[in-house]
Amino acid sequence: MRTASILLLCALFSPILFFGQGETSNWYFGNGAGITFNNDGSVTPVTNGKLDTFEGCATISDSFGELLFYTDGIIVYDQDHAIMQNGNNLFGDPSSTQSALIVPKPGDTNIFFIFTVDTSAFQDDPDRGLNYSIVDMSLNNRKGVVTSKNIPLLADCSEKIAAVIKDCSNQSIWVVSLASLTGTTSLFNTFHAFEINETGVQTSSIKTKFDNLNIEDARGYLKFSPNGFKLASANMRDGLYLYDFNAVTGKLINQNKVIISGSNKAAYGLEFSPNNQYLYVHSSNDIFADSGHRSSLLQYDILSSDISNSQEIIDTRTIYRGALQLGDNGRIYRTTAKNYFEGSQFLSVINNPNQKGDAANYAHEAISLNGKMATQGLPPFIQSFFNKIALIKNQDGTKSSSLSVCEEETISLEAELIPDATYAWEKDGVALTNTGNIIKIPSAIASDSGKYRLTILTADPKDCPIIGEASIEVVLLPDSTLLALEQCDIDENTADGLTTINLKQVNKDKELDFTFYETLEDQANKNSITNPESYTNTKTFTQTIFYEVTNRLGCKSIGEIALIVNPTVINTSEFSPFLRCNENDSGMPLEATFDLFELQIAFNNSEVAFYKNLKDASLEENPINEIFRTSNTTIYTRTENENQCVSVEKIELIVNPLPEINLDDVYQVCSDGEPILITGPVGFDSYTWYRTNTTQLEVVSTESQIIIADGGDFRLEVGLSYGTNNQSIQCKSSIDFEVISSNRATFNEITIKDLSSNNSISALVSGDGEYEFSLDGQVYQSLPLFENLVPGFYTVFARDLNGCGITEKEVVLVGYPKFFTPNGDGHNDTWQLTGSGKNLLEGEITIYDRYGKLIRQLDAEKEGWDGTFNGQILPPSDYWFRIALVNGKEFQGHFTLKR
Repeated sequence: MRTASILLLCALFSPILFFGQGETSNWYFGNGAGITFNNDGSVTPVTNGKLDTFEGCATISDSFGELLFYTDGIIVYDQDHAIMQNGNNLFGDPSSTQSALIVPKPGDTNIFFIFTVDTSAFQDDPDRGLNYSIVDMSLNNRKGVVTSKNIPLLADCSEKIAAVIKDCSNQSIWVVSLASLTGTTSLFNTFHAFEINETGVQTSSIKTKFDNLNIEDARGYLKFSPNGFKLASANMRDGLYLYDFNAVTGKLINQNKVIISGSNKAAYGLEFSPNNQYLYVHSSNDIFADSGHRSSLLQYDILSSDISNSQEIIDTRTIYRGALQLGDNGRIYRTTAKNYFEGSQFLSVINNPNQKGDAANYAHEAISLNGKMATQGLPPFIQSFFNKIALIKNQDGTKSSSLSVCEEETISLEAELIPDATYAWEKDGVALTNTGNIIKIPSAIASDSGKYRLTILTADPKDCPIIGEASIEVVLLPDSTLLALEQCDIDENTADGLTTINLKQVNKDKELDFTFYETLEDQANKNSITNPESYTNTKTFTQTIFYEVTNRLGCKSIGEIALIVNPTVINTSEFSPFLRCNENDSGMPLEATFDLFELQIAFNNSEVAFYKNLKDASLEENPINEIFRTSNTTIYTRTENENQCVSVEKIELIVNPLPEINLDDVYQVCSDGEPILITGPVGFDSYTWYRTNTTQLEVVSTESQIIIADGGDFRLEVGLSYGTNNQSIQCKSSIDFEVISSNRATFNEITIKDLSSNNSISALVSGDGEYEFSLDGQVYQSLPLFENLVPGFYTVFARDLNGCGITEKEVVLVGYPKFFTPNGDGHNDTWQLTGSGKNLLEGEITIYDRYGKLIRQLDAEKEGWDGTFNGQILPPSDYWFRIALVNGKEFQGHFTLKR
């Protein structure tokens, strides 16, 4: 006990020993997505993340699994999911494969380095290469502050970055990226390893250049194996490469190009199995469009003499490229986005990555993200965090890091026995008394579930501690208490105590599997009931049968079921009939949608269910959905109390027809006359008249008649009432109609054209109506123009085509010259009225100059005016005349004297 306590204290106060304890417990990624790793190896989705990234991201927690901060390489969010002080504008990129990676400073638990990579994706997109920023967690109430930002390391590099422990004794770390030799061009052939030690980041890199390597595609992950011996580089179109890594020197050797077979050759996501034997690759057909994506999950045995030929296809489907990331529980998680812009609400998982081929147990979309989206990236970590030995020994001799066992089974955790080594065990962070290399639990109970951790310190202080972990889940045996299944006698004879029963109704847990037996002898001989969904009891009213129940792990329990059959009278429910209005078009069978949730509320019993027939009600099969569309029918209710049948009733569902309504499409109203009265069709229970050409429906009347004084768009809605003592409804139909507003015409101007071979009268009118015109009030025409007229009296009539009345105006057509030229040439030497209109005059013609001075009075039957006044020749000008007409009216006009 004392040794284990000392080791636990060392683990708490020595930074090298807390590597890989809780730092990887929390992941944030994608569009607000996240997960937390629990001690039993399960994961819990979290939805409080603030990231919104297409690809890269990074997260770090403390050694106890408490979140410290996370980032997309541009913005840093603290443990409260707020932007960390000075935590924005880092030089990462949401479209970089691994836009960020977080590394703690050796020897200082408060300082962290955020390494960011950026590449140019399009023209004018800046390429900022590899940089790092510094976070001090001792500041801002231990929520952290970014104290330095964007310190440059490489001007240009690929989208990939990885980290691994260099040395356990001095706690230094390597951060590696792929770039050119100088780090200034976009043709990548050199791995740069930067050392991070107690003094900080060493800005001069250890370079490993491969002359036969020419990578132009910057995309894809870079991953170390957990033990740090191997480095894999995915370069999409430029291939997949595997290297040996020397953690002492930071150099790489033995470049091995892994050939991907099949059509999905573009390697993107990478991850090693916890036992360092298998390399998993998420490759795709590299299509960027919205559709046509296809990806494969591949496995390679890196211990094979022909790695390319060891390819195993774990999964292939129509999804986009994605990340792979080893978790704290020894499982590998996969993103499965739909396309570049749209992710998925699930993570997929490789449950046994240490196993070959199908034994790896891949589960697609196994982890729900509670509505949040995983895109293409998952957070990378210092890969040494996952350098842990497996402690669970399988029957085939292999080892694993997680185990689910049934209650009362034996659990055995075992590590290699190393001479003079010290073993310290913990469970869920609490030290255990065991100091050997083996822990055995002979009969597991629920409290044995949890996370077991073993720290092995060898006799040589220079050796890294050996860390072992195991996640144990103890699944309780299924409950074997006496069960009861009470059934209503629903068949042709409802009183004989014999009926059909669905025995599977006793199972309320989908993870359990029941097998039923009529007798104990049948149970002993495994002679089960073959039709448990439709079993007819063999003893009237009461019978005991037996069951065996198995959970998902195969853990089994046995028990008894008491069958009880109650005589049943099928009555009509008090809520019958249930009424609705027809929803089909006219001429089609009546049909409506019934919301059965309303009935369930009326029953005031959550254990009431609805069925189409008695057989389904008896077996509790094919229950009707709450939203049920049907024509007239009868349904049955089954009411239960604690899963025991209480009663069965029938309810009639009735679909009532909609009222049929007829109305004229158009009505006419004279706005300068009386309003119109429109009477709705008779025989309905309600009438509602609306005006519809407004911003919202306006109720005009609720009577059967409506008075309308002006035009517009209207609607009449009528209703028919149906009902019983239990329910009443009103079914409604509506019809739209238009009221056209019109009125009598107003004369704006009448133009008279005379003294021509085609004398005419034309009228200009205004009004809301459509008009026709006449000069005699008998014959009408559409044009307001009358030609070839002789001088005389005329009345112009304008009649509204919609019947709103006639407007009339009297005019006179008199012939007179518009000018005359008294120059003695015998043409137009005098001015006088012309044509037959002279007989319309009464009295003399009076001529005035422009100032109203009387110049001359003429007799229409005598000579005209010669352009003189008192013998004096008058100058050229306009002159006015006035004549009296025989109807008592006057007519005046003007003419021009030209010389």
